Amino acid sequence: MASSDAGPGGPPPPEPGVPPAVLRSWDEAEARLFPLVMAQRETCQDLPALLAAHERGGDLLAGDEVPGVRPGLIAAAACATRYRELVAELAAAGRLEALDRARAQGVPWTVVEENGQPERAPYVPYHRVEAESGTGRAIIVSIGPDETLSRAVYRLDAGQIDLASGALRIGDPLGSYLDPDECAAALRRTQTGPA
Repeated sequence: MASSDAGPGGPPPPEPGVPPAVLRSWDEAEARLFPLVMAQRETCQDLPALLAAHERGGDLLAGDEVPGVRPGLIAAAACATRYRELVAELAAAGRLEALDRARAQGVPWTVVEENGQPERAPYVPYHRVEAESGTGRAIIVSIGPDETLSRAVYRLDAGQIDLASGALRIGDPLGSYLDPDECAAALRRTQTGPA
């Protein structure tokens, strides 16, 4: 029996089953709402300003209402979008501050970010980012459950912190371990080995 995947040069895969008219209506709705959301979120430069905007709710739109859509919903979407951006900006600034402190203290590697508590893993996720203070080369250490949800898996992934912006780029997996001591040894080897 012939395969439906003809490979390179064969027929393109079928489009998902969404009629073009529906896609156009979604595009039109997004085109109408997205500028409203973007305009509202850009006025909030920090968390206190965002919370103040949230308190204003639907009044944020000031005449830019969209028929059939509650103004408060658009305002809430704008706040959610801006909140995610602010959290990312704060995390990036925190990474840069941690790298600056480590360089000032002459520390070659430092923890620049940590979420969760390792002793609560695997039932509560844990991750930590350690970075080389001079280069921003990073290793992401995470602990999560195995496929049976019965024991912890310790993971190492490569990363890189942009020394200008603090942005974290996650790279290739470096290894998975069932033994925390094996993971710690692999972390030390990676930190002392070539980049």
